[in-house]
Amino acid sequence: MTSFRTKSFAECTFSRHLLLRRWQTTSYQTGWRFHADWFLPEVRTVVTSLAASASVPAPAAKSLGAARARNGVGIGETMTDFRALFSAAEKTLDVDALQSVAEGWAEVAETAPPISCTDVYTGLATQAHFQRRIHEVSSLGTGPDCPGAHAMAIISIAGPRDSRSHCWTLLARLGEAVKGQLHGTGAMAMYQNSAVHVLFPFSESNLCRLVECKAALEALGDGALGPARLRFYPLSSAGAAVAAATATAAQE
Repeated sequence: MTSFRTKSFAECTFSRHLLLRRWQTTSYQTGWRFHADWFLPEVRTVVTSLAASASVPAPAAKSLGAARARNGVGIGETMTDFRALFSAAEKTLDVDALQSVAEGWAEVAETAPPISCTDVYTGLATQAHFQRRIHEVSSLGTGPDCPGAHAMAIISIAGPRDSRSHCWTLLARLGEAVKGQLHGTGAMAMYQNSAVHVLFPFSESNLCRLVECKAALEALGDGALGPARLRFYPLSSAGAAVAAATATAAQE
């Protein structure tokens, strides 16, 4: 049985990361349906508690259950996921903590509004769904979802001239253009405050696709969204120079 109780701070930090990865993998193997929705800030809190003290306090477990309910996860999937944590840690299931998870889920489920991952105006990701994906990618240190393999892009467009927001028909066309240009890239996009935010797997071809997406947006509505400005923000410093050079070449 794995023990996290007597380890040094450095070892405990490694154990938290290792436990997080093991839990995620085990949860996927036991039936978690939508991988991009698994990580939440409450997940890290629970992992930290179990790694540091070999237990999950009731408030932390309850908060996780409540967060799962707010994100539209069913009670069965929530409890299966929590059991996967103890399997990953090679520990006996804490029944009291599991009950706290169920209590947190039940308290929220009755009053929580319906959850949607899609913005009704653009058809792109909602802010909450986009932020969850950012958290998930940022929490992983190795593998295909590590921060070094992803980058952020922000396409800032011209703001509306005569109102507080662009008309809904133009926003719908914006969403269609973004989805069409980024189809097959593995990217996730969100529209907010006259800007399209894109989280995408880092590659030269994807950078070029984003430049093409910018051009497509500038062409909408007889140029109503132009001129647009494209900026790249690699999620690791190692990729910054490569991104800058590639982006400059692509835009030229």
